[in-house]
Formats: sequence, C-alpha cells, structure tokens
Amino acid sequence: MKRARPSRARGAMAALYLAGAACATGRSPAIDPATRPMSPGYQALFRGQSEGPEGKGRFRLAVTLLPPDRIRMEFFGPAGGPRLVVAASRDSAVALRPSERVYERAASSARALEGLLGVPLDAAGLVSLFTGRPMCSPEAVRVEVQTRPAAAFGRTVAWYEVTCPPGEVRYQARCEERGGNLLSAVVREGISGAIILEVEYGDYEKGLGPRWPRQIRVRLPRRGAAVELSAVEGPWSRIVSEEIVSPEIPDGFRERAPGPVPGAQGLLSGLDVNPGD
Repeated sequence: MKRARPSRARGAMAALYLAGAACATGRSPAIDPATRPMSPGYQALFRGQSEGPEGKGRFRLAVTLLPPDRIRMEFFGPAGGPRLVVAASRDSAVALRPSERVYERAASSARALEGLLGVPLDAAGLVSLFTGRPMCSPEAVRVEVQTRPAAAFGRTVAWYEVTCPPGEVRYQARCEERGGNLLSAVVREGISGAIILEVEYGDYEKGLGPRWPRQIRVRLPRRGAAVELSAVEGPWSRIVSEEIVSPEIPDGFRERAPGPVPGAQGLLSGLDVNPGD
C-alpha cells in the first residue's frame, strides 16, 4: 500500500474532520485550545468494505479516539459529507443522520451500539478494536506462552496467548512475542461462550510512538458478515478537542426514538454502498 505524503494526507483528513465537526455542532469547527478541553488521542481515515447476507458495501470511515472509552466515527460515501456520525462514551451515545436531519440518543452498551453500527461492542471495546489492544485494563491482562507440534518432525510452533478476566465477554488474542502486536483476537459471550466476533490485525505502524494496526478484518459469525478496514491516512497521535467526541445536536435536527433503521447500520449495510464506485 502506497502511503500519501504526510502533508497531503493530513490535509485531506483535516478536511473530512472539519466537515464532520461542522455538521455535528452546527457552528464553526475552529478549535481554541485556550477555551476548549484538549486530550491526547488518535485519528485515522479508513477505506471500508462490508459483506453479508444483504450484499456488499463500500465506504470511508473517519475515526477519532480518546482512550479508554470515547470514540467518534464518521461514515462517508463516495462523495459529500458524512452520512452517519456516531459518538459514544462510557455513559451514552448519539447518532446524527445529516441527510435526514435527525438524531438518536442511546446507551453506550454493546447492544445499543450494535443497532447503530452492526458490531456488538461498547465504546471501550471499539477503542480497543481500532488500537489493537486487549479489551481489559493492562493490569488485568494475562499472557501465556503456547506451543504445538509443527508439520516438520521434531519441531514446535510457539506463540503468546493474551486473555482478559471473564466478564460480560471472554477475550482471547494472539501475538508472536510477549508484549508484541496482536495478530488476531476472538470475543465470546461471557456465559454461553458463543463467538461474537473474530478480528485479524495487520500492517502496524512502524517507528517511535504507539503502534496501531492499519489493517483490521472483523468477522461476525452470527450475522454471516465481515468487514475489512484499510487505513489510507494515519493512524496518527493527535491532540484532539473533546468537543469532537461529544458533539452538540445541530439546530433543526429532530430526535428519533432509538430502534432498528433499515439499511442504516454503519459498518454492515448499504448506507454507503455504491456498487459502481
């Protein structure tokens, strides 16, 4: 994958985020660091493809993260501004649909966000998904070496297994070295053990600073669906205005009761599909 020059890439991403911020707040997105809270965060622009029983879709996705549990996702079609903006935190979530001039408020639970995005993770789980981190605190992570016989006689294959304490979900991941980049992960229901989703990571950023995956593949067995995200700009460490992940409702938007919206799940449906693109 050929990476854009930093100046052009950052400029293109800035245009997307500024457009989204203007849509979400209803006023100028200019940030005054002296008056608005700023925090270290993450920003990236992905090219996405989804496939499921209802067909295939393509979209662009701009992501802003403020770890550990605040996220903003903006879904774009082939042209124009965002068609769906979802901002979630530990306590709540809001979805803006600019073309319909409506918004929805919901809890930030995995079930509520699944109705908006198609992926059954809460805000903290989504942050972990994009950053390639276990879905629990670093202090709770358990790492054990695992081995199995290799195809070649007398040899073994070794890897490290990463797990989190059982809770609402069971989390298990795999990496090549202790403390290294995650290669894959499986998230299961806490009680039944049924697979909720499977993730594969690749193309991690190199160099100093955080190493985040630029390729994320998610499989959702219960839906018979899959999503593949490829970074075209970023991920980058950025100082982010907290206003971005806590948008105000624009003037003139009406509230819609939370509930299923046909064809409106951001990551899985035809919201951003353009088969001829």
